[in-house]
Amino acid sequence: MSVRRLNHVVALAEEGSFARAAERVHLSQPALSRSIQAIEDELGLRLFDRAARGVAVTQAGKTIVERARRVLFEANCLVRDAELLKTHEIGEVRIGLGPYPATILLPDLLVGFARLHPNVGLKLELNHAHAMIDMLLAEQLDFIVIDKRVLPDNPALAIKPLRRHDGRWFGRAGHPLASREAVFAVDLRKFPLVTVPLPPFMHSAVHRLLKIRSHEKIPVQLECNDVRVLKSFVEQTDALLFATASSVHKELAARTLVPIAVKDAPRIGLAFALVVLADRTLSPAGEVALALAGQMLNDVNLDAVEPVK
Repeated sequence: MSVRRLNHVVALAEEGSFARAAERVHLSQPALSRSIQAIEDELGLRLFDRAARGVAVTQAGKTIVERARRVLFEANCLVRDAELLKTHEIGEVRIGLGPYPATILLPDLLVGFARLHPNVGLKLELNHAHAMIDMLLAEQLDFIVIDKRVLPDNPALAIKPLRRHDGRWFGRAGHPLASREAVFAVDLRKFPLVTVPLPPFMHSAVHRLLKIRSHEKIPVQLECNDVRVLKSFVEQTDALLFATASSVHKELAARTLVPIAVKDAPRIGLAFALVVLADRTLSPAGEVALALAGQMLNDVNLDAVEPVK
């Protein structure tokens, strides 16, 4: 039984068609059919039911396909590790960033990495957490940087917590609330709110802060994955933004945004983490990018405390 034939089995199971599977593995349909028949004969099991409408995996086949996926994963790791032994660099590092890590790290992370490894390419994915977790598990990303509280309980993921970034409310310079001596949470509801798409734990925190009933929607005027767009919007309107000081430190220095001190606001923050596959060895260049991202997130954090447990 060869890894090549196991790859044929997985391809046929996932495509559900000899034609599509043959195209995927770069074989003719007759050659793929012979390969599948050979492994079925070797195992003494029928893995697929053939019909005019396509191919269906049998109950026995489902077990074999799942085991085959594991074998292929380990085989890919073996090949990758062998490459790492032969060279100090791999051709590409693939990074996934959530909205707040992206606005903190970009473009400095890319520039800093390019100076260290000018011959290594970078692939950047900016997306919501669940999409990037799926991409990491599918080995389409080398590591991701997101809030660790959105991560599933999955032993395939290795998580390195970073220092907590405390959150605050921000408005434009000259905002009506900026000059008030005492601002309370109820005052925030008098102004438009802008935000990134909120994960469930942040939904609950904002509901409690603004004293909004659980079944009511948070009154958001603008929702956007790009924090830079949100900051620009807030700089030009009376809208309010909840963000970490680390994600608006340039605007604070330029005095285009100012913090709104809310007296009765609970402490809310983001618990960033670096996330990799537990059984996957990063390339040397990937390790450099990972360490650089962690260092930059900790260094820029204006309200750093110990890592969230």
